[in-house]
This record gives sequence, C-alpha cells and structure tokens, in this order.
Amino acid sequence: MEELSAALQALAEPAGPHPRLGAYKGRSGGGLGQAERRQRLLRLQRERRLDYVNHARRLAENDWVGVESDEEEDEEEDEEEEMEVERKLPKRYANQLMLSEWLIDVPADLEQEWLAVVCPVGKRALVVASRGSTAAYTKSGFCVTRFPSLLPGGNRHNSTSEKVYCILDCIYSEAQQTYYILDVMCWRGHPVYDCQTDFRFFWLFSKIQEEEGLGEKSRINPVSSFVLAGGGGWGVSSPVQQASALLFAGKRFLFFFSPSRSGFKAYL
Repeated sequence: MEELSAALQALAEPAGPHPRLGAYKGRSGGGLGQAERRQRLLRLQRERRLDYVNHARRLAENDWVGVESDEEEDEEEDEEEEMEVERKLPKRYANQLMLSEWLIDVPADLEQEWLAVVCPVGKRALVVASRGSTAAYTKSGFCVTRFPSLLPGGNRHNSTSEKVYCILDCIYSEAQQTYYILDVMCWRGHPVYDCQTDFRFFWLFSKIQEEEGLGEKSRINPVSSFVLAGGGGWGVSSPVQQASALLFAGKRFLFFFSPSRSGFKAYL
C-alpha cells in the first residue's frame, strides 16, 4: 500500500498538468479543490436524511405512486416537438449510482481512510433483483436486459416474498459475460445506503459467501455470473482479467447516489 501511495503521489507532483486535467469539467464547487469538496460532501451526507427503505422498495417494485412525476419539470423547460422523446425517457432509475472522478490530488490519508477496488473494462450497471426477475439498468435509467439469477429475489424459485430483493452497483463485462459487483445498496430487503463504505463492503463480502452458485452459470443462473470485483478490503484477489482503473472509495462515505462524486479513479 505504501508503494501505491508513493506512486500516486509522484503522479500528482510533476510540473506538467495531470493527464486528465485538460478534459476535467468544472463543477458547481466554487473553485474548490478535491479535498475541500470531499469534506463538503461528508457534511452534506450528515445533514441529508432520506427514507432509504421506501426508496429501495420503489426501485425493487417499480412502484412510484405518490411520487411527483419528473416529466413535469421537462414540460416547463421546453414545448418543442423534438423534446417529446426526451420527456419519455425512463428517469426513475437514472442517477442511482455513486459516480467518481479522476484522481488529481492524492489524499493525505489515502492509506488509512480509503479502499481500492479494481475496475474491469465494461459498462456500469444498476442491477435490481426482485419479484422473480433480475434487471440491469444503465446510468441514465434504461433497462437493457432482464434475466433470472441466483441473487435473492432474482428468480421465481428464490423469490418467496416481495420483501426479498437486492440492489447492486456493478460493471458488466460483455467479454466475460460477468457482472462485477462494486458496491451494495440493498440486500434481501435491507437497505444500506446510509452505512459507511467499509461496512457496506464487509456486508457485501459476507452475504456473497452465503449464496451458492452465484459466480457460476447454471440452469437457474443462465445469463451471467456475479462476482466481487476484487480489492475493497475483502482480502480476496481480483478475478478481473482486464482492468481499466482503480476505484478509491472513502471509508466514511455513505452511498450518495446522484451526480455528486464520492470516489476517485486512477490509471493502472
């Protein structure tokens, strides 16, 4: 870990600009650096309270009764005909993942307060297993596929109750036909959005070990296997065959779904 920290520090210190700095888009942070924005996000997390139980249930059951329609805001913005398609985009499942940004300055507490997860080459996916089916959504909210899986609630054989469902943050590798699990938001109906990263990773590792056959294709799990991405303090080597980056996740961060960034990537 000390060698990795030293290498990253060396990457951030050369006189030349960071390789990603030129393409880095300014955000509404008022010119704050990454360290200041990390502290600001931690404060916002403490102040923000959300009914995570109902939120997870709505995602699992696709039940949005009583929730104001997102299309109303679109209708106020523009009335032109070409906007009709955008109004119809599925937005309930959009912005449900915690995004990251490229690591520009190395945190002073990198070794003590951050966990590294290996990111495979693939596409980010929100995976929801509920009511006997498993669905994968893009970051923008499109449902790209449905299939049975051995995730709790993911097929008609293990979906004994509507309260049994899972919500996972994954990267799908088409070459390996595998969903690599980065994080967990809900397991068997128990949401962990408001739990810190180190607990979520421990919880995920413990629960995955209890599910037999989850990482193998079978008659009940025919489409894709689910495995941990590797790293994250799980004490297991990464099964990723083609990695794209390391994802650094702060141990004290909650799962903050929205365009806000709570993690940082670095090249391998």
